[in-house]
Amino acid sequence: MQFSLNEEQTQLQDSVRRWVQKNYGFAQRRAIEQSDAGFSRAHWATMAELGWLAAAFPEDVGGLGGSTIEAAIVAEEFGRALVLEPFLAVGVLAAEVLNRVGTDAQRETRLPPVLAGETIPVLAHAEREAGGELAYVATRAEPDGAAWRLRGTKTAVLAGPQADQFLISARTDGAPGAADGVTLFCLPASHAGLMQRPYRTTDGRCACDLVLHDAVAAAPDVIGTIGGAMPGLRAAHARAIAVLCAEAVGVMDQALWTTRDYLLTRRQFGVAIGTFQVLQHRAADMYVAVEAARAAGWRALAHLDDADPDGRDNAAASAKIQVGKCGHFVCGQAIQLHGAIGVTEEYVIGHHFKRMMTLQQLFGHAEQHLRRLAGNIVAQAA
Repeated sequence: MQFSLNEEQTQLQDSVRRWVQKNYGFAQRRAIEQSDAGFSRAHWATMAELGWLAAAFPEDVGGLGGSTIEAAIVAEEFGRALVLEPFLAVGVLAAEVLNRVGTDAQRETRLPPVLAGETIPVLAHAEREAGGELAYVATRAEPDGAAWRLRGTKTAVLAGPQADQFLISARTDGAPGAADGVTLFCLPASHAGLMQRPYRTTDGRCACDLVLHDAVAAAPDVIGTIGGAMPGLRAAHARAIAVLCAEAVGVMDQALWTTRDYLLTRRQFGVAIGTFQVLQHRAADMYVAVEAARAAGWRALAHLDDADPDGRDNAAASAKIQVGKCGHFVCGQAIQLHGAIGVTEEYVIGHHFKRMMTLQQLFGHAEQHLRRLAGNIVAQAA
């Protein structure tokens, strides 16, 4: 794998960065965050029109034939500006779930509208008791004639209030935690059996808990095969984690350079505080942490197409651990070096810290990934 961007990827990076600089200043972001929708549908349509949602998907489903690297490039630039549109939740995770779990016919009919920005599906998979274990699905789908009745509760459904479709994982066989027996269903957000409990995450994005009370799913609502969703869900989550790591690198990289600029302009004792050696050392440590996180993210991207799913998942878990550790350090130091202004709502750096804290929790926090990684290593050595 090449650890540098080719010409087309560099052009993509430049175009996303220019758009973000023009359309996503801090004041513009605050206005979007405080709106009822919590994101800009005009921005979402532009992202689709420019091909950013389709960049990482094959051409046979309406994509541009790129790879997850293209999605990571977009995500890193979005991370710099703390973009609120649900690129990770919809353009990466939900779209990849449809691509990995759906049949060929479903991929050809359901994915193009997503990549064109015409529909907004989100994945409802996580459950409160799961403890970060992807296979833990207690939500049940019981057969009812030719249909299914879904009962259970999904938590932390990112972009749930903005969705028009929910991709819901439910167990059709086996006990919670079993490696198979999970089926994916697609239901409209307006379905009578779905109840949302909406809220905002720490970084201002929209999310919800989703309660399923005898939600009836017809046979066409089944995505893929009965009981066969877990391999696709694992692959999609590994890709989502790699893209999340890229977004986190963008968040902490921008926090670093914003802090650098502050150190060069804030004056104490008649001189810029950036001339103090101890603060220069802190900034240097922040830079090293950003580069360590970037390397971990690239390693995860390099292993996404491993023939061994365990190797792919181990690389994703390792990246999530390293990026979470580095991001907490960098954004925490940025707060410290800014002093009291760093924790105010009116200044940007505190919002970088909030986004980083949210990214740390998505798709399992560092301790959960560390336990899983340790268990996999022990099992492989046995």
